[in-house]
Amino acid sequence: MEFRKNHSYTDKDGIQTQNFYSTKVKLVKSGSMVELYKFGRDIFLGHKPSRIKTKEDLEAEVEAKKEMEKKAKEEGLTLEEYIAMEKAKTKPSPEDLLRFSAQRAKRQIKRLIYANSFKWFKEDGKAYKPITLTLTFKDNITNLKSANYEFTKFIRRLNYETNRIEGKELKQSNLKYLAVFELQQRGAIHYHMIFFNLPYIENIYTKLYDIWGRGGIMVGGKKRKFEKVKTRVHLKKIIDYFIKYIQKSIFEKQFPNQKKYITSKDLLKPIISYFEDVIYLVEEKLPNQDLVFKHEGSKDYAENNIANSYIKWVDYFQYDLAKNPEAEAEVDFMLDTYC
Repeated sequence: MEFRKNHSYTDKDGIQTQNFYSTKVKLVKSGSMVELYKFGRDIFLGHKPSRIKTKEDLEAEVEAKKEMEKKAKEEGLTLEEYIAMEKAKTKPSPEDLLRFSAQRAKRQIKRLIYANSFKWFKEDGKAYKPITLTLTFKDNITNLKSANYEFTKFIRRLNYETNRIEGKELKQSNLKYLAVFELQQRGAIHYHMIFFNLPYIENIYTKLYDIWGRGGIMVGGKKRKFEKVKTRVHLKKIIDYFIKYIQKSIFEKQFPNQKKYITSKDLLKPIISYFEDVIYLVEEKLPNQDLVFKHEGSKDYAENNIANSYIKWVDYFQYDLAKNPEAEAEVDFMLDTYC
């Protein structure tokens, strides 16, 4: 089955390459969540030129240059000065860059939680239920490097304890988790976590409190009450909880250029496919009742409600198959078979 369109491209040195492909669709599957993207123009994969210009693109560039020359003359500027002025207007502000960073982090956190929840299994074949945990510092620790050091020690000690309980090699790092940090009003750092394979621990509150040893512990916002995420249907509430804190931590000016979330090694990654034939087959299996969000950029483009760009438009559809395991099984089978 042919999935992608092969293209050849001759660069400025006359060298021809053929190992890049184009597609107008993208699919991302993270656990029960399926995201479908449809693009208004081919996007290129593999060894590719940064952009393929069509005849229409070149004609549009000529017209745009004429328009810029006209406006530059009206402003009493050279063309180069006018272009520099316009670029300065459209350059993203630091706040814009922070927002873009927050969007990327939120998207990745959402996918990782969906991809790993109920996907780690005990020896009896039953899935671990995710557990959320908050760690606070009794001392007013405001240095992120120091806080992360204490966090790492906690994870190391907890791995040792859970390995002892399950009869595994004591020094292995078996726990799978994701954590984000937040500043309290007094400026102290604390962590919000989700464990994907935390085993049963007798007297769990006392044990975790002692293992942490630096302050308080909470789960689900309540002390001494450990609540597991019972089914995949409840994941959205947990994800919203983490995304809220990512949004806050992104804009903490004390920690510029610091990664705002931490993950254990070897978490399950989302499945990403650009194979058009497979994606269209999968789309046929996605029930309308499981569509939870959509954005149809093609309609805005047709109505001239969005700025023109190379990609033209993007349609985005998000499905949650948590209540439809049969459909999810079919989708998994197709992705496993053809991707």
